[in-house]
Amino acid sequence: MVRKTVTLVFCDVADSTSLGEQLDPEALRDVWSRYHETAREALERHGGTIEKFVGDAVLAVFGIPLVHEDDALRAVRASLELRDALAGLNDELERDYGVRIGVRTGVNTGEVLAGDPTQGHAFATGDPVVVAQRLEAAAAGGEILVANATLRLVRDAVVVEEVPPLELKGKSQPVSAWRLLDVVPGVAGVSRPMDSPLVGRAKELTRLRAEFDQVLEDRSCRVVTILGEAGVGKSRLAAELAASLGDEALVLEGRCLPYGKGITYWPLREIVDQLDLDELLAGEADAEMVHGRILEAVGRAEPHSRSDELYWAVRRLLETLARERPLVLVLDDVQWAEPVLLDLVEYLAGWSRDTAVLLCCLARTEFAEMRPAWPTLPLSPLSGAETAELLDTLTSALDQKTVHELTRATGGNPLFLGEMVRMLEEDRSRSESRDTLRVPETISAVLAARLDLLTAGERDTLQCASVIGQAFFWGAVAELTQPDRVAAVAGDLQALVRKGLVRPDAQTLAGEDGFRFAHILVRDAAYESMPKRRRGELHERFADWIEARRGEGGLDEIIGHHLEQAWGYRLDLSGGGAEEVALAGRAADRLSRAGRHALGRGDLHAAGNLLGRAAALLDEADPRRFELVPELGLVLTETGDLAAAEELLTRLLDRPDGDVQVPVRLAAQIERAALRLRSDPRGGWEQDLQRVEDALPALEAAVDPGRLSHWALARGWFLVGLVRGLWAGQLARGEEALERARTHARAAGDRRQEAEIVGRLGFAAWSGPLPVPEAIERCASLLEAAGEDRLEGASCRRWIGSLVARQGQFDEGRRLVDEAAASYEELGSRLEAASARAFGHADIEFLAGDLPAAERALRRGYDELGDLGELGHRATVAALLSRTLEAQGRLDDAEHFARLVEATASDHDIWSQVLVRLTRAKVLAARGRQAEAEKVAREALEVVERTDFLELHGDVLGDLGDVLWRRGRKDEARECIEQALGLYEQKGNTVAAERTRLLLGVPATRA
Repeated sequence: MVRKTVTLVFCDVADSTSLGEQLDPEALRDVWSRYHETAREALERHGGTIEKFVGDAVLAVFGIPLVHEDDALRAVRASLELRDALAGLNDELERDYGVRIGVRTGVNTGEVLAGDPTQGHAFATGDPVVVAQRLEAAAAGGEILVANATLRLVRDAVVVEEVPPLELKGKSQPVSAWRLLDVVPGVAGVSRPMDSPLVGRAKELTRLRAEFDQVLEDRSCRVVTILGEAGVGKSRLAAELAASLGDEALVLEGRCLPYGKGITYWPLREIVDQLDLDELLAGEADAEMVHGRILEAVGRAEPHSRSDELYWAVRRLLETLARERPLVLVLDDVQWAEPVLLDLVEYLAGWSRDTAVLLCCLARTEFAEMRPAWPTLPLSPLSGAETAELLDTLTSALDQKTVHELTRATGGNPLFLGEMVRMLEEDRSRSESRDTLRVPETISAVLAARLDLLTAGERDTLQCASVIGQAFFWGAVAELTQPDRVAAVAGDLQALVRKGLVRPDAQTLAGEDGFRFAHILVRDAAYESMPKRRRGELHERFADWIEARRGEGGLDEIIGHHLEQAWGYRLDLSGGGAEEVALAGRAADRLSRAGRHALGRGDLHAAGNLLGRAAALLDEADPRRFELVPELGLVLTETGDLAAAEELLTRLLDRPDGDVQVPVRLAAQIERAALRLRSDPRGGWEQDLQRVEDALPALEAAVDPGRLSHWALARGWFLVGLVRGLWAGQLARGEEALERARTHARAAGDRRQEAEIVGRLGFAAWSGPLPVPEAIERCASLLEAAGEDRLEGASCRRWIGSLVARQGQFDEGRRLVDEAAASYEELGSRLEAASARAFGHADIEFLAGDLPAAERALRRGYDELGDLGELGHRATVAALLSRTLEAQGRLDDAEHFARLVEATASDHDIWSQVLVRLTRAKVLAARGRQAEAEKVAREALEVVERTDFLELHGDVLGDLGDVLWRRGRKDEARECIEQALGLYEQKGNTVAAERTRLLLGVPATRA
């Protein structure tokens, strides 16, 4: 039994009951016989197979026993021919018996389970058969109704008119259908644009060679993406480049898998398999660190590094490889790559230095929408002359007519062309011939047709291999095949190599030869031809095989994928019994572990995918599902899906206390509080945070807390330190809580959380009483402790940049902030990147006296944070922006942003509350409302005096002095400004101190 996409034609005679009353049984039998013969001739002429005659009903299937690329078009043509042929038959029947018959027809396309007629099995089983019969029943005599599924495949070759949606028996929704009026002779069912290439690639090869020469000249890393439809010749072009380079370069290849999101670094694994890391890295600085992280990435060591650490290791590896000779790295099928792998490519191109590396990426056309900024080399289809040239290289046994038909049918697609030639040659070897050559509807249809011509053993071997993936090994295929066929697998594989469906692969496994599908669509066609039950069985058996041989090898993502697939097929066919629940649990455990490793290294895309899939496998009341909710909530929050995070976390917290373990509930409360601090900082989070704060000491005192407890403690103390400490200006309290959080983050292996904590410690050093030189030293020590941790490094550089600007080093400050923002961006931390650019540059430009530059930085940050749905940081940006606009004399604009701050900023956000009051005071003073201005400025002073924000305290005193000066109270004003100078000097802000000294020396300039 196999699964096939077929087109079904169901015919029946309208008002046939009355014929029995009019005709003698012998005459009626003759009428039905002549009708059946007419139907058989019309349907079989176009390649249809009559499955059954039942009275006056006829069911024909196009696609059994052999699939054709144009089965749908054949079916509508046959239906129309049958209708026309009945006109002649009716003339005969009226002459002989005085009757006429009208046939109504339904045509539908879909996937069915196809049996072997030689074994007495039904030809086709499935819902598409039922829909075809229901369409026939809804048609009038002489009418052909075509389903949407069929029309999509023949739309360019037919003339149709829409009929009202049909209410068909057994269908819950109305079914759209079309009345077939005519079929245009000689037109393909779906016209395809000429967008494919292979022979005649001189121009493209020259472009690639120019990219390589530029790499040599610049000693740089460059990316070029060969872009085109499947089968257009991307891999061939890359191979031509490699061949043309000869010994000039080292060429390595890796391919992205089309299934199982989360298999992030599989191409790197394939590349590393081609290398001897020990020999390659011998004598290199940081060799042990590079080697260890590379092994983590490829699944040969327990992962604990974040993405940025792995990026660094990959870059070092490539730089080492390229030291002796230039390197060409070919990455195939990158349209299936995880975002993190694409980010790695961009990182390599942007950060590799003095290294000659060409990153040659091969992708389908849809990839252009995924990464529109990547340089591309688009491939067009072959011209007629180029197609003929390619045909000459493939075969010399074709006549001119066949060459012409092949050229027209394949549309210049090299893969289509090659597959069609192979089919013709296989037909010839069997002494079979075909009258016509149809334009392939899709390449998958062509491949399905080729697979139908394999022997049963070859097809079984190919199907087993398809479950494994694009690359596979003899032993794995032998494990999956039937016991009595193990010995035949080697011969089958060699036959498949000869037929061009698979090819030998350079990889080996424990002495076994490796193989690879010639094209991923070959794999897809073989896989989709299997019944779901068999797919599920093979996926489970393959997962068992990996666990038995490589269970400790870090292949959680792959094992989890295969178990997940097996569960899905079981569920489709038999519901959710005890065995299915157990299978889902196994898959969820593997995917959960892989997801947590991804989260720990900062790979949010992979973490969200893996953890989400794991949760979907588990029952709503399964404790393992509850444990995933806090981490999923974190991922959803960080990636900007705040509404989904709120719903997920609240649903868990609304469950009865007895359902959810204390650490899990606490972790969920922590994440909901963190989420609401961003989505609605004015309220909604206080109760959650108070519960968290109350529960932390008891949880911390627990004996031997587990990973989840450490993770929850790290997140909880972080929030307490942020809100109760840093937001409130109580920096000592905040730093104490952050250090406790850091300890637990380390215990949980959460490097990402640790980096975030370091960033907040840098804020405390910048904003608090620690003098600038000591604050720089503090951040520098944190930077040194970070080592190669690029996220922590970015957090430290961000604050060092603002601190050195206070010593007048503006250019150095800008450079450090830019470096930090770029690192955040590369690591996928969009929120931190936007914040660093907005706060860092605005702070520096304020000090440098460039208010327009400060405004530009703040406006950009305000928009970026708005796009992310973040309100907490955005309120502070708005407060700074309003202050910047006031300083430029744009009072109305300043008031606009001040109102936004008042509407969104939390009362606990002391920084924003002080800044917005300063703006209000200055605007009121400028408008002559001096008394109100003084009142508001003193409110700001009252707030800031309760904090450790030394420099902000100085700013408040300075602005209060300005307001008092405008009121004519110069002695009080001078006293305030002198106090501000003392605070700036205490902080070590030499720029602000010098500016304030000048102000005190020439007070008339502020009049």
